[in-house]
Amino acid sequence: MTLVRRILLLAAISVSGVALLAPLAARSAVPAPVALEERMLAVESAPAPRADVDRGTLSIRAAWGPAPAATSAEELVAGPAPTPGAAPMEATLHVLVTPRPVAVAPRVVNYDGDTVWDDLAQCESGGNWAINTGNGYYGGLQFSYDTWHGYGGGEFAEYPHQATREEQIIVAERLHAARGFQPWPACRIKLGLP
Repeated sequence: MTLVRRILLLAAISVSGVALLAPLAARSAVPAPVALEERMLAVESAPAPRADVDRGTLSIRAAWGPAPAATSAEELVAGPAPTPGAAPMEATLHVLVTPRPVAVAPRVVNYDGDTVWDDLAQCESGGNWAINTGNGYYGGLQFSYDTWHGYGGGEFAEYPHQATREEQIIVAERLHAARGFQPWPACRIKLGLP
């Protein structure tokens, strides 16, 4: 139903746009006077082209000055138009070698540490510091792209899952200094963090 509404809206906008622009187009179509330059030939001084036509014959097509006496007439003969000769057409195949994409196995970086960040990563991402599930959160501590860059993660890697465990912990400590464990609400409660 939304598609039909969009089509009707676009049609209404198009019709109203034409209705609004038509008066402007009509005003701009007023013929402008053409000024003849003096150096051009006057119409009276140029001889008009002449043609003597007699049922299928054409003699003098255009002449400047008095027409010479017609000695013979040209005949107009309608015939088939000449066809161009055939040119051989050959296709040339150019082979370009392109490298095949190499399938990269997902990187799994687990760490069995005893820090609060390892416990938090175990809760958030199963302890995989290189995880990217496509949900908009990256790395072991599941940073969003904006949070990662907002707390200086861009100095390490473009995305959190591309950074090392230690680099992710550095950004997490900056975030913790500003907001505590609030950015990890479910795991904060599960782990009993303040």
